[in-house]
Amino acid sequence: MTLSQDLTALLQPVTSAQARPSEVLHPAAPAPRGWEAGVRYEPGGTMVVTAPPTEHPPSNADDWQTRVEDLGLAIPDGWRVRLVEARHDPAAWHRDKQGDDAVTRPVWRCRYVIEPASPSWMSADDVDALVRDALRRRRKSRPNADAGERALVVVYADAQAGKVGKDGGTPELVRRVADRLDRLDDHVRDLKAIGQGPTAAYWMDAGDCVENYENTGQQAYTNDLAMTEMIRVHRRITFEGLDRLAGRFDRVVAATCGSNHGRVRRGREAVGPPSDDWGIEVMSQVADAYARNVDAFGHVSFVLPEKWRETVSLDVAGTTVGLAHGHQYPRPDKAADWWRSQSFGRQAVADAAILVTGHFHHFRAQQLGSGRLWIQAPTLDNGSDWYTARSGEVSTSGLLVFSVGPTGWDHLRLL
Repeated sequence: MTLSQDLTALLQPVTSAQARPSEVLHPAAPAPRGWEAGVRYEPGGTMVVTAPPTEHPPSNADDWQTRVEDLGLAIPDGWRVRLVEARHDPAAWHRDKQGDDAVTRPVWRCRYVIEPASPSWMSADDVDALVRDALRRRRKSRPNADAGERALVVVYADAQAGKVGKDGGTPELVRRVADRLDRLDDHVRDLKAIGQGPTAAYWMDAGDCVENYENTGQQAYTNDLAMTEMIRVHRRITFEGLDRLAGRFDRVVAATCGSNHGRVRRGREAVGPPSDDWGIEVMSQVADAYARNVDAFGHVSFVLPEKWRETVSLDVAGTTVGLAHGHQYPRPDKAADWWRSQSFGRQAVADAAILVTGHFHHFRAQQLGSGRLWIQAPTLDNGSDWYTARSGEVSTSGLLVFSVGPTGWDHLRLL
């Protein structure tokens, strides 16, 4: 046959025998991606079976097994068929017979697994042995101390020097802080005793260091210090805390953030940029003083917010820790929303894995998202009587501490 004859033959109408419907000429309707009928063999002998679509939904275990066996699969003794997914398709493309027009019809698509009827260890004797062996195992020897840096974080929040409340005034505040610093010494000793001693320390001042006179009218009648005295008390407390850490650790980092009581105000209105804050100013003064004695305090560094920001973030032993006062949102329950918004705005705390806040005068810790932790620090002040009168809640004062190491945070305590 010549080439021209080949072309002529190809162009001729097909015979009736050739025109007979066949599976090749009229394929079945394709299944949605991932629902093609078939069997997938998993490690250990388990089989995942995707069955062809049916008009009726699966009903019970016997029905499941029948549908799988209709595919030519034999269920071994001691194995079972379990339905793992059933999906209703209200408008599946379907063809009843070869050569018929395609129509849409509701069908059920089902996926089954053929698996052992029960794991081999689930017999009564095996379960008893499993529990016995787990509870009687020999404790592994304590691992060596982490090779990486372990950092102690000390959160000093809401002291509000000059404030008078149910727990006293300035004398009581100073004694309370001194007691917490003594407890801090004990805490460091305890960490060393268990092989978790920190190698660096971070002093985080979460704001509201002074009561101020411009937030509410009652401050002019209840405070027991003048404005300059409040600042002086806070500065000397900060020196005491940092001096203790500087004497114990080879590296110390001090940080603070803007706050509502610390903000410089005219009346109740804030003046100047967010950095116009008494807490930030006191930390700057301490930094200036330490800079004059590099031999004794050259290992102490300071982190302050940028001029137009109220928050900071620090790398603490490989973990980013953010510091904010917390007055940026109206109530504690809004902290998570505010933090997420900061991430969208690429603010200082956007990439923090741990966020430390103050302002709300009580302790709270909450895990958020994937591996993030929000810590609301307790207060060190003399009590928030107005809040107690309104809500009935009484906050417990304390100094918040936790550690950060190569594997994350631990040893969270209130001193």
